[in-house]
Amino acid sequence: MADHGKVEYAVAAGNDYAEHEATYLNVMKLTKVGTVTIAAIVVCLAIYGTTGSKFWTFFGIALSLVSLVHGLIANTVVSAAGVLVFLLIVWAFLV
Repeated sequence: MADHGKVEYAVAAGNDYAEHEATYLNVMKLTKVGTVTIAAIVVCLAIYGTTGSKFWTFFGIALSLVSLVHGLIANTVVSAAGVLVFLLIVWAFLV
C-alpha cells in the first residue's frame, strides 16, 4: 500500500478553520431557534384544529416568525420559547 504520510491541517493551503467554526455555530443557532419555532407553529395549527380560531392561528404564526428572526439576530432561543409558552397558554384557555 502507498504511504500517505501524516495529514497536517494547520499548515494546509486554503485551510480556514475560523470560517468552518463560524458556519458550525450558525447551523447550531438555526437548529435551536428553528426547532422551537416549528414547535410553536405546530401549536398554532393545533389551535386551529381544535378550536377553529383563525385569529390566534395567524397571530401565533406571525409572532413565531418574528421571534425566529429575533432569535437568529440576538443568538438566543428565549424569545421563541416565550412565544411557544404563550401559545400553549392561549390554547389551554381556548379549549
